[in-house]
Amino acid sequence: MADTDFDFDILETLALRDGCLVNLPRHLARMQDAARHFGRPCTDAVLEQALQPLRMAHPGGDWRVRLALDAAGQIQTQAVPLPPSATPVRLALAGRPLPNAEAHGDWVRFKTSRRAHYDSLQPTDASVFDTVLYNEDGEITEGTRGNLAMLLDGRWVTPPLSSGLLPGVGRAVALDEGRVAEHPVRLDDLPRVQGWAFVNSLRGWLDAVLR
Repeated sequence: MADTDFDFDILETLALRDGCLVNLPRHLARMQDAARHFGRPCTDAVLEQALQPLRMAHPGGDWRVRLALDAAGQIQTQAVPLPPSATPVRLALAGRPLPNAEAHGDWVRFKTSRRAHYDSLQPTDASVFDTVLYNEDGEITEGTRGNLAMLLDGRWVTPPLSSGLLPGVGRAVALDEGRVAEHPVRLDDLPRVQGWAFVNSLRGWLDAVLR
């Protein structure tokens, strides 16, 4: 582990729809991967046991579930209502790059409560849904809350992990389904982008426009 400061939680955010946790096996696998990397105790059985009360308490409707694993292996869960998103959602290009050291670091590669690098680039305009981030090499990476897909030269692509981004669950689903392919996208390519989408497991595929 690169960082010896344990004051953070490993997170997963997933949708609970009519009593069903969407993409649960993928979320548990990603949390397990992070737990191994940071040396934290974690098992699927314990995670599922922690989530079961939420399922029982929210058998209907759409909910945003937060699953947090702390340094001692303690788990906290929370469910809040998940309102629908009016599409297309608006995106805005970040005013500065995310430093490469951060884009390729643990706090991007793994989903944790260490989010200062994202928070500093979140939209300040309430009409903007998310910010399009890019690294110091001029490569588009992701949003502050999810991954991105772009219609470029007639096909949907999403930036590769080598550009520096979270391996999102919704992104993985879209790749497995063949809806998108990995391909680097540079700032110079943006005039050729014919369409945008915001992608994560919580909200799925949202049509988007770049402001």
